[in-house]
Amino acid sequence: MTIDELNTYVETGDIDEFIRVSEARQHKALSRIADDITGRGGVRIVLLSGGSSAGKTTTAKRLCTQIRVNNLCACHLSTDDYFVGDARNPRDENGELDYETIEAVDMKRLAKDLKALMRGRKIHARKFDFIEHDGYDDPEETSLPKGGIIVLEGLHALNPRLTESIDDDVKYRLFIEPKTQPEVFATTRLPSTEARFLRRLVRDHQFRKMSPADTFRLWPKVLEGEKKWINPFRSLATCEFDSSLAYELAVIKPYVAGLITRYLFKHPDDVRAQMFVNLLSCVRETSPMLVPGDSILRETIGGSLLEY
Repeated sequence: MTIDELNTYVETGDIDEFIRVSEARQHKALSRIADDITGRGGVRIVLLSGGSSAGKTTTAKRLCTQIRVNNLCACHLSTDDYFVGDARNPRDENGELDYETIEAVDMKRLAKDLKALMRGRKIHARKFDFIEHDGYDDPEETSLPKGGIIVLEGLHALNPRLTESIDDDVKYRLFIEPKTQPEVFATTRLPSTEARFLRRLVRDHQFRKMSPADTFRLWPKVLEGEKKWINPFRSLATCEFDSSLAYELAVIKPYVAGLITRYLFKHPDDVRAQMFVNLLSCVRETSPMLVPGDSILRETIGGSLLEY
């Protein structure tokens, strides 16, 4: 897929069908993964990991649905909801809060809740307020019938330390990444890390009340954290899922272009930000109304039919 081909879909009015096909491909891939999980027998927990803004939460929720299609119960938990909060969060060598380290997760509480669910007990799972940077117990109870499957997603899901007290025989490991990015210039493709950054820029602004400058500033630390906390365990994955959407730039452009322009106003010499401006100037935008309510992209732009 090239930018020119994407623009042609927008110009001819065929973008709606292209979006439907792109989404259907993902549903089909998740259906096959669910078949693999349930067909193995004995899987009690799916460990789903991927980089920032790879689409972990939506993928986890949709995978739960596909598992239910196969007549097994499933529930979703996120390691992000088990963050210890700023008061207890470790700091890096510069004295800044380090949200990438596994120590930012309350592993003891998470293990306790996972075991309780697997034993058929009801729990009040943790939730995390990303604006207040503090956690709380969900007032609603979560339970899982006998033989049900937990889908646990998060940055550290594949790290053996996170679930070391749970038998490996009941685990299924899944890694996700938006691998297939559009061809921008000649044979140059947009790196998946940059595609994820554009998603995060919008998400941070819309749901975490962060400025574009903060997202630009923190991104290198995010990538360093991924090298340390994700990459060493990626090879443990049973399979991988491509969370890219070929039409994405056409939808995300009106959300992200203004944020980058705002950032450039105060940082006019930022070459990377200017690269994004040049890229987006080549893309014809389309209406977000065409994006299905359960799309991974809704995790970024909002309006999802799924509860987060």
